[in-house]
Amino acid sequence: MPDTEMPKAFDPLAVEAGWYARWEADALFVADPNSDKPKFTMCFPPPNITGELHMGHALQTAIYDLIARFRRMNGQEVLFLPGYDHAAIATQNVIEKQLAREGTTKEELGRDRFAARVEAWYEQVGATIINQLRLLGASMDWSRLRFTMDSRYVRSVMTAFVAFYDRGWIYRAPRIVNWCPHDRSAISDLEIEWEEHQDTLYFIRYPVEGGGEVVIATVRPETMLADTGVAVNPDDDRYRHLVGKTAVLPLVGRKLPIVADDAVEKDFGTGALKVTPGHDPMDYEIGQRHGLEIINGMHEDGSMQVPGLPYDGLPALEARKRVVDDLKAQGLLVKEEPYTHEVGHCDRCHTVIEPLISEQWWLQMDEMRDNALAASDAGKVRWHPERYERTYLDWLRGLRDWNIGRQLWLGHRVPVYHCDNGHVVVSVDPPGECPECGSKNLTQDPDVLDTWFSSALWPFATLGWPDETEDLEAFYPTDVNCTAREIINLWVSRMIMTGIEFMGEVPFADVVIHCQVQAADGSRMSKSLGTGVDPRDLITKYGTDALRAWAASVAMSSQDVRFDETRVEGYRRFCNKLWNATRLILGSPGTPPAESPGTLEAREHLEDRWILSRLSVARRDVTAGIDGFEFQDSINAAYGFAWNEFCDWYLESIKERLRAGDAAAQDVAYFCLDNLLRLLHPFMPFVTEELWSRLPGDRDYVMRAEWPELLDRFVDPGAEEEFQQVMAIVEEVRGHRQAAGAPARGGHLHLDGISGPVAGLAARLGQVELVQEVDGGVPLAIAPGRVSFPAGSGDARRQKERQRLEEDLAKMEAKLANPDFQAKAPPEVVANLNERADATREAVRRLTTGE
Repeated sequence: MPDTEMPKAFDPLAVEAGWYARWEADALFVADPNSDKPKFTMCFPPPNITGELHMGHALQTAIYDLIARFRRMNGQEVLFLPGYDHAAIATQNVIEKQLAREGTTKEELGRDRFAARVEAWYEQVGATIINQLRLLGASMDWSRLRFTMDSRYVRSVMTAFVAFYDRGWIYRAPRIVNWCPHDRSAISDLEIEWEEHQDTLYFIRYPVEGGGEVVIATVRPETMLADTGVAVNPDDDRYRHLVGKTAVLPLVGRKLPIVADDAVEKDFGTGALKVTPGHDPMDYEIGQRHGLEIINGMHEDGSMQVPGLPYDGLPALEARKRVVDDLKAQGLLVKEEPYTHEVGHCDRCHTVIEPLISEQWWLQMDEMRDNALAASDAGKVRWHPERYERTYLDWLRGLRDWNIGRQLWLGHRVPVYHCDNGHVVVSVDPPGECPECGSKNLTQDPDVLDTWFSSALWPFATLGWPDETEDLEAFYPTDVNCTAREIINLWVSRMIMTGIEFMGEVPFADVVIHCQVQAADGSRMSKSLGTGVDPRDLITKYGTDALRAWAASVAMSSQDVRFDETRVEGYRRFCNKLWNATRLILGSPGTPPAESPGTLEAREHLEDRWILSRLSVARRDVTAGIDGFEFQDSINAAYGFAWNEFCDWYLESIKERLRAGDAAAQDVAYFCLDNLLRLLHPFMPFVTEELWSRLPGDRDYVMRAEWPELLDRFVDPGAEEEFQQVMAIVEEVRGHRQAAGAPARGGHLHLDGISGPVAGLAARLGQVELVQEVDGGVPLAIAPGRVSFPAGSGDARRQKERQRLEEDLAKMEAKLANPDFQAKAPPEVVANLNERADATREAVRRLTTGE
């Protein structure tokens, strides 16, 4: 397209939707299981179907998609499989809030109407998520879209449960769990958010039979009503004489054995611990070790369950007040102290968690844990960054049985059925009758499975397991899993364990842990708190490519990243830079290379040899960064080459040659642009596809172009060294011109002992005339020579600059004269300051003498 037909600026909104539609219409995202190409598979972490995607999703999508596009361009058959997760507890909370606003509840609605409401939500939000992923340019194979509640996936989940049950690994037992009184369900340790609370520590006197007392300290005196023991540390001399005796529970009268246990912290409170096995995980363990009775002191809604006592049925906080008042009345409350501590909250509804005893479904983990540890020992899973393998292994080594049941209405129902004769049937498909007695009166267990149970099957259930499908054979194991660190234990570890168990292989070779995006002030991004950022707003403002390039530049940061919108804006300017560079090249006269630029022998001009050598370095660095999951290195290498070297230096140096229709300049410029667009495509797919389509010749999509080949034949250290000298001279000339207040063009440059190509190019780019001799002027520091400029308004500027330098020098000299600095500062710091002072003195001298 001629220059006159190309808009002056890149408008992302004008091109993005069109290119995505064309890619999809031409089936560029669809993977062929029968292809002869090497297979490369990624199953996208399914977003929760609870609403809109956030910045974390945008970052994650950008990383996944750049890997997918890179692998396609490298000749691999890529399956980038999309899907979303039903997120039972989170979705149920969202819908219950909607019902509350409508003045009703799920109980009033009933299970059938609630299920219909959920289905409508799935359809609406599922479509929203898919549209947002399309906006982000995700080249996902939509023909294989999966949902953890679709019929095929449900069958996979049921099959896994039955298989575990048949192995004898699934059992039902009462144990202490994290209970959410709002959702009335158990939740995982990993689904608790800890928040700081300002509470009161109560010191309570427990009488000891036979005389004496023991004082305990607790933040929750209402739980004492379910105490069944008192524990002290065996090494605590204060209480050794009490071990084996019996305390009497105030307000209740229950006899409490006093036991010695290493778990008791001597320095907390009084060093004596009230033991409530039914309401505290550590107390439960102490109770198990000493055979203490377990009393469940709370109902499922968080109210007190203490029959026969005046506190029965009261909400916990109200019961606390009554208990404290009664203790005071009986003279059993010794004192109260303010106390700050961390309290667990449900990460979905933010209700305070109540540990309590509940009959639950459990999955034994020892064998799967050991197999996963063996796989790590064998190096079958690589972690990026490596430090996260320690997080994974530490958790795995301490792994206990998994509570896989949840007491919700939404999710995969446990496939366990009871007939009216007491028989238990465990079946993938709902049984028509009891196989033992033939009874047709069957009742399904009301529990649903933990969402993470179904998600653990994602890498192979999405490919058709348990059926032996073409996709499963072709695309498992997958290659990469990229996620955030907070679900290493919740999800990544469980996928590894179930993959080994059901498929005999780890589900992926590489685990990539990206950073978390924080609000600008360092707080957690939250829509409800007003600190969230909607990726769609950024796309509307700056375009998808700018957002994706930003994501690549920060994703693998060693620390979490505070969101800085100006960086996204910077990549929007980068898109315009590429656009304008392309306009310049396309606008040059003459006949551009039709098919394969880069075929001419571009050896005559230093700038041509230099840019081709730098292109080879950029290709190497971009490729290495993606291969090594150091995406910031890749985008920085591409950006640095494109903006600084290609646009700012090379195109500036060949402008005159392009205007003259120089064939070599055109050939090299087109060749560099061709390769640059391919290098940038995984990061910035839309602007690169648009610019690629405008290059001469009959071109296919850049998405289907081959990744740039190794360009070692262009590596030219000599040219790089010479052009580096050119840049240094030009930058110094420009600095002197600015200091002198001289016009933008004009002046004379004399260089001693510098090669002709270097001197000529430096003079041209510095906008000065190369001469044999310069009268007066300013000496160059970077090379032997001088430069002079036409008269300008530089005297005042020179005076101001000299004054600034003199002030800086005075500060440096004062520091160097300080004996404490000389004695305490590292030698290299002192040496560096001396060098800076010498350089500043020389600069002051030059400005003073006019040299």
